[in-house]
Amino acid sequence: MLSRERRMRLFDGCQAALVWLAVLASVVADREVESLALAAIAAVALAAAFVALCPVAPAPRPRDASPMTREDETHVL
Repeated sequence: MLSRERRMRLFDGCQAALVWLAVLASVVADREVESLALAAIAAVALAAAFVALCPVAPAPRPRDASPMTREDETHVL
């Protein structure tokens, strides 16, 4: 599970990659490169959909204040 912030960054990166791949597919004259760019668009779109549908990681719980033990007090670095 990814945090909400990481999911948003990944989704934004997928969107940027889709734009660049679409530009590549429309500008290039070679059919093989165009086919490869279209296949990459499909793969990135699937990745973006997975990220969008992936469950959010639960927020970390604050730690309870644990009492210090004698061992913690005498520990020297």
